[in-house]
Amino acid sequence: MDYDKNMKELEAIIQKLESGDVKFDEATNLFERGAELSKLLYNSFEEARGKITVIREDLMGILKEEDM
Repeated sequence: MDYDKNMKELEAIIQKLESGDVKFDEATNLFERGAELSKLLYNSFEEARGKITVIREDLMGILKEEDM
């Protein structure tokens, strides 16, 4: 699953839980799925941040070489 799809699913879960129109068992299952999605989203974010850091460091190295 991709980031956007996971985010939309998590938002739908939050709305459903906030509505208060779910039974206890369903709420528990939704909460568990929401926690799983949160973890996936966090991991995706951290992976993207790592890639951006590498790209940024590469660009900074290139720019420093050009200044010499």
